[in-house]
Amino acid sequence: MTESGSTWPAEAINALVDRYERPLLAYAGRMLGGDWQGAQDAVQETFLRLCREDPAKIESRVAAWLFSVCRTRVIDMQRTNHSTPFDSSQISVADKSPDVSDSVINAEDRDQLYGLVEKLTNRQQEVLRLRLQAGLSYREIAEVTGLTIGNVGFHLHAAVRNLRDSLAVN
Repeated sequence: MTESGSTWPAEAINALVDRYERPLLAYAGRMLGGDWQGAQDAVQETFLRLCREDPAKIESRVAAWLFSVCRTRVIDMQRTNHSTPFDSSQISVADKSPDVSDSVINAEDRDQLYGLVEKLTNRQQEVLRLRLQAGLSYREIAEVTGLTIGNVGFHLHAAVRNLRDSLAVN
């Protein structure tokens, strides 16, 4: 129970976990350079914090709040140099539902695109993933990253331009 006495209904928590667990795992995993165990820890701690948070304070901005808390936890983990080697087979087990990109491009093209994304700046990678993988709005991305909405747009535009230019060369 929170200070105000208000708690999240179990159905609401379950719905939020169903909606955001996968995007949060992907986001944290990428930020941690493929540390799947670390990503799971960060996401679990994010949802535990959500349970202690007053629903009235964050209900209107829950997506941004979740990604912001997860981002902060990942940064804390990076500071303590928490690292476990990545086993790509683990993500396929946890990630059974098809992604839109999976149905549009084949594995070879996807690998090429992921390689090109890895060449973007860290900031461009982050805003691109928050927009495309997590489906956050510019405002929510700004809240998560601490950027202005204009800077979010700038970084997204630069990321797309860089990817387009790289794809044209290849």
